[in-house]
Amino acid sequence: MPGIYEIIERPIITEKSLTMNGERKYAFAVHPDANKFQIRQAVETLFTDGDGDGKLTVTAVNTMIVKGKIKRYRVFGRSSVSKTPGYKKAVVTLAEGQSIQLFEGV
Repeated sequence: MPGIYEIIERPIITEKSLTMNGERKYAFAVHPDANKFQIRQAVETLFTDGDGDGKLTVTAVNTMIVKGKIKRYRVFGRSSVSKTPGYKKAVVTLAEGQSIQLFEGV
């Protein structure tokens, strides 16, 4: 069972995830064994409100498994195949009027 500081591995910064920030939704890569309750507790504990008011209120957590992609490349006339690693992704929805300070101004 992962600890609270091991649950959230990194934020996912893509064009799609940045457009979701306007809807109070934030994407994170999380530990593969973490469940929705642990993810909710970790976000509420680790992050503060963007206004500096204090605690966050998480209204929903959606999780999904992202499969790794197969990459093909040629080296010295030979073709090779490798695979990028898969990960577990969580999309966290916050209460009305709240934001995570980490994503402000990105």
